[in-house]
Amino acid sequence: MDQAQILLNGLWEPFSFLPLFGYASLGLLLGGVAGLLLVLQLQRRGWLARQRRWHHWLLKLYFLLLPLGGAFLGVQGGLLYGGQQQVNKHLDTYAPLLQVVADGVWQGFSGYLQEQDQQALLDELQASSVQQLLNHLAAQYLQEQLLARPAELEDASWTERISLSLLDHLQVALLGELVRDTAIEQANKYTGVDRKVMLQVLDARVEQLFQADFLVGLFKRQISQVLKPFYLSLLALAVLLLVLVGLELGVSRWLRQWRAQASAQTQVQQGEGLVGAVQR
Repeated sequence: MDQAQILLNGLWEPFSFLPLFGYASLGLLLGGVAGLLLVLQLQRRGWLARQRRWHHWLLKLYFLLLPLGGAFLGVQGGLLYGGQQQVNKHLDTYAPLLQVVADGVWQGFSGYLQEQDQQALLDELQASSVQQLLNHLAAQYLQEQLLARPAELEDASWTERISLSLLDHLQVALLGELVRDTAIEQANKYTGVDRKVMLQVLDARVEQLFQADFLVGLFKRQISQVLKPFYLSLLALAVLLLVLVGLELGVSRWLRQWRAQASAQTQVQQGEGLVGAVQR
């Protein structure tokens, strides 16, 4: 219990400021450069020139807004990624202590089974996955409760026996899937464990649940799933920023406010005027 208490207390140690500052600075630099390259590309293609002078100079704000927006998103992404990396690194440092706690629990459990003369059960647990264990329990339940046949079925034909055997296997498979889905649903409901992480737990051998490397890997995957909506939010903000820029460009082009469009239209009108004068 003391080791477990030390482990839990250690998880609340504060983060180091320097790595977070480094990731935030890197995100600031990359985001700002990305925004600046975008606005320079727009300027190079002539997409920021407008027919009206006030509109033309107003779009010069793109040289400020896009780099600032990219820098803001970069800082948020850097802090988020840096925090995740520090959590993962912090978990790695506690892997040895976690292994000691897990070994103590496993030794106590295996010792209990040996005292109860359940060595065969212990060997089965070491070789089976959690899902296989649940399927085995489901099959035992059906064998004892649902698959008990009346005595008159002993005189059934071989086709009836085959049909009943297939039905038994189908019931075992369906109950195994039901147990799997129920375990995942309840684990997510009461502990918040992600579905993908829970699937990895069910597919793992029972003995793996008492290995620190496997447990630390599960913690890291769970942290990744928890932070995934935050990454998607930053991505959505970046896409929204690009959509707003594209919307402004599209509306301006539709209203023929681009300077290139206005020049082309003027040239066309002048050409039509010259043709009309020649015809006259």
